[in-house]
Amino acid sequence: MMETRRNGRPTLAGIWSTYRLRITGTLSLLTIERMLGVAVPFVLGVAINDLIAGSFRGVWWLIVLEVVALLIGTGRRLYDSRVYAGIYTDIADSTAQKTEISVSRRAARLGLARELVDFFEWELPELLAALVGIVGALGMLIYLLPTIGTLSIVVGLAVGIVFAISRSRMFNLNKLLNNELERQVTMLESGRAFSRWRHLARLARWRIHLSDLEATNFAIAELMLSALIISAVVITVRAGLSVGEVFAILTYLIGLAESLIVLPWTYQQSIRAQEIGGRIASN
Repeated sequence: MMETRRNGRPTLAGIWSTYRLRITGTLSLLTIERMLGVAVPFVLGVAINDLIAGSFRGVWWLIVLEVVALLIGTGRRLYDSRVYAGIYTDIADSTAQKTEISVSRRAARLGLARELVDFFEWELPELLAALVGIVGALGMLIYLLPTIGTLSIVVGLAVGIVFAISRSRMFNLNKLLNNELERQVTMLESGRAFSRWRHLARLARWRIHLSDLEATNFAIAELMLSALIISAVVITVRAGLSVGEVFAILTYLIGLAESLIVLPWTYQQSIRAQEIGGRIASN
């Protein structure tokens, strides 16, 4: 019998502890897949330089890289669906057996349990992929042009500070939203129009506040990254690099920007998952 069934605590840490081998397996495949993706711009830049010199060596390397990435990515996706379907079955069964809480709260928590497993299946992989992309892009930028690499690290740290500052407010907003979701069945059973209106108005309010906070983080990060890319274009062109190197640097910068922009949403989902885990584990 699974540990989550014995102790009734399907928190993020509890799920990781119980299913760590299976989750580590899928995350390891994802990391390899993402690292291969990080290598693509560099190999593509080499292929461009080789083609200009009349050689197809870089093109063959690019073909091998893409085929390996395709095989690993396909295998990971097939494995993922089976792992997380089993995890959700265990957690949902454990939640449904909590007869010490009302049926309405158990029904609400089954929906929250689905979100908790979705975090491991979708948001955590996206977060990991973004982090691997960020670290890989920074490493390649430092290798190709240290000035751009150092500037990118400064911007990346600044974006991280913005997210850290908003963590407490984000957690509290998710807590208020989930409190209201747990009242949903009770509200429907009451049949009163005023209760229904008040419930829906509160749901809308907390979701709007969360969206506004995410939009603010996105705007700040986007401004920093736009300034980085514009500055990098000027610096790179003036550095007298080869066509392939310029292409690789600009591609890594765009990839870095895309990975950093993913963080506001995945960061919010990770905080929401922490709150849901504690809620489901409690009585």
